[in-house]
Amino acid sequence: RGVLVSEIDLRAQLRLLEVRRELERLMARGAAERATSEQRAQFAEIATGMRRAAEKSDDLLFMRLDHQFNTLVSAASRNEFASRAMGLMHGLSRRFWYQHYKEAADLPLAARLHADVAEAIAERRVDAAGAASDSLIDYIES
Repeated sequence: RGVLVSEIDLRAQLRLLEVRRELERLMARGAAERATSEQRAQFAEIATGMRRAAEKSDDLLFMRLDHQFNTLVSAASRNEFASRAMGLMHGLSRRFWYQHYKEAADLPLAARLHADVAEAIAERRVDAAGAASDSLIDYIES
């Protein structure tokens, strides 16, 4: 009875990032190809907000926008299989992030990297969206 919180394993987190890298790239590219004009406008707004969060080192704004970004990428990519898989992985990654971001993360850099992905999707730059997604995962991995 009660709640059992499993230990966070760094090696497992790195294996998770191997899979996330491929799915995140696939979904970012898919979103850049398939997003509606309304969704592209939302990506542009998220990019602007992420840049604001970076300038102010505003972790609450970043976390709110990160959730919106993940939800929007999932919807705009139009791939229900990748979306379901990423839902599980985002939950596992978020747990790791919340535990370590204050001492290990560079919030302004993380926000700018998210903004780069969102801008590329908003502008329908498919290859740039994939590359920006890889840069974001490179940062997370480091």
